Parts: sequence; structure tokens; C-alpha cells
Amino acid sequence: MKMNKTYIIAEIAQGFEGNPWICKKFIELAKKCGASAVKFQIFYADEICTENYTYYHLFKSLEIAEQIWVDLIDYAHSIGIDFISDIFGTKTLEWIAGTKIKGLKIHSTDVKNFELLKQLSKTGKDIYLSTGGSKIEEIEEALKYLNRDKVTLLTGFQAEPNELFDVELDKIQFLKNKFLLPVGYADHIDPKSPMAIVLPSMSVLAGATVVEKHLTIERDHLQIEDYISALNPAEFIEMVELIRNTECFTNTGNGYFLGEREHNYRLRMKKNVLAARDLPAKHVIREADVVLLRTGYQINDNAYFDKTDVVGKIITSAIKKHEIILPSLLENK
Repeated sequence: MKMNKTYIIAEIAQGFEGNPWICKKFIELAKKCGASAVKFQIFYADEICTENYTYYHLFKSLEIAEQIWVDLIDYAHSIGIDFISDIFGTKTLEWIAGTKIKGLKIHSTDVKNFELLKQLSKTGKDIYLSTGGSKIEEIEEALKYLNRDKVTLLTGFQAEPNELFDVELDKIQFLKNKFLLPVGYADHIDPKSPMAIVLPSMSVLAGATVVEKHLTIERDHLQIEDYISALNPAEFIEMVELIRNTECFTNTGNGYFLGEREHNYRLRMKKNVLAARDLPAKHVIREADVVLLRTGYQINDNAYFDKTDVVGKIITSAIKKHEIILPSLLENK
């Protein structure tokens, strides 16, 4: 059994700079890079903060008219990539819920915004609940207001960018076991680290069903918003390829198990119980009469791999040296 296909979200966040043209280019870029979905932060500044907040005027500059967003969501849908947005308030939710948007993400800043959670749960959209910076009891409480059938938890947090010691992949299995929900990983490691491309695949091996990763147009020279933990397109493509290769790994879900290819390897590589010399019919096999060797004969599950399985049994028909000793040739003494 293979792993299910990982849902890969190209996180644009605020990287569109309030420009609809850049939004469209990011949608196309995310599709080209192999992402399952593209995600933006869509909001009115007043849904997030007060005017005296450090980034209030930046947030105002990122506001785009509702109809433009509707057209962009439709465009993403038309080219075959899902559209997801962070949601910060009911004013935005009222109009965006009626679009073709695939999913809505609750930023950890709103994990206790229960009115928003209740309204969000009524939309029928996929819900991504960010757990970064939240206590377990806060996650538990938030889930009381949400339609659990639609919820995926996202662990990971932005620390501009993460250090290696910020990576806590063990939280993936902990959250899965604790809440019995699918869990994804939002990676924000330094994009210049070799781990930036590898870590998402590691999160898949740790049990993540969703990977969220920032995507930018050109990180080093075109430093648009949210570039600091973002991959360039070529890097994002490489990350996607690594994830897809990781999905080829066998995951039985049953602990120790021999798949078909490994079973075939066993039959090729295990030493089998062969006759050490010509043995006559009606002979009682002694340990010196048999040997463990690989053989060019066709092997199947009826072959013996343990000398003790045949010692003391009687041969019903003569066996030549180095022939396989099969159960059909033996009888008990």
C-alpha cells in the first residue's frame, strides 16, 4: 500500500503586494510548480488590528476589491488548482463563502475567535486550523465550534524564518493521536538551508497529509512580502518532486510487513535447505544430510529455510545432491 497523495499548498500569504496582476501570476506559478492549491491572505485591515498597530497601513495597502478576488478564485478553478485563503473576520467570510474557494484557513491569531469559527463551520468548505503558538486546551476548545469532518490541523509556526531547533515533527503524530484528525505541516525554515527542500518530505514520513510552503517569485533580488521563508520556483518544484517520490514508499500501516517486492527478494536471497549429497528413498534425514545454500532452482513458499524443519523426517523419493527438499518429498518418521 502506498501513501495517499500529499496535498501541497503554495503559500503566497501577503506576497501579492495588493496587486491583482501579481495574484494571477502567483496562481499560474503555483500551478506550474506542481502545487495542489494556492493560498493567499484575504482580509480587511480592520478585521485584523487597530490603526495604531505596526502593520495596519501595510494591511490596508493589501486590500483588493471583492469582485477581483472572485475573478481570481474563478481563474484558479478554471486552470485546475485549488484556491485557499486565510480568513480573519466575518465581513470577508460573508462574501468569500459563496465563491468557488476550496478551503479556508484559521490563522492561530483567531483560534479563540469563536464567532468566526462558528460561521466558518457553516460554509461547508475545507477548514485548516493553524495550531502554531496555541495551547492544547485552546485547540480543543476551537474544535468544539468547527465541523470536524472538514478540519485539518496545521502544525508549524512562522519565526522569520524558523531555526532547526524550531522544527518539531513529533507534533504531527501527537496531534493525530490526540484529536483523531488529519494533520499537516506548515514549514517556515530558512529557505537557504538545504533542509528547506527536504524537510517537507520528512514531515510526510512523520504523518503529514498536507504540506504548506511559502512560494515567491525571486527571493534574493525581488524581496516582496513574505519572501523570508519562501522558496523560489525551481526550489519549490524540487520540493514537490521529493514529496511525490516519498509517496512511493510503502506504508502498510500494519507494522512489520513484507510487501510483494520484498517477498520476491526473500525467495531470491534466502539460503534454502538442499540435499548435501545424493539421498535414497526411505532415508531418515540427519543434519549432515542437508546444507543451506542459494540455488538456481525456482523457489516458492513451500521451500524450507531452516534445517531443523527437515531433520528426522523420511524421504519418500530419492533426492540428488543440491536439489531442494520440499514438503511433498517428506513424511514424518
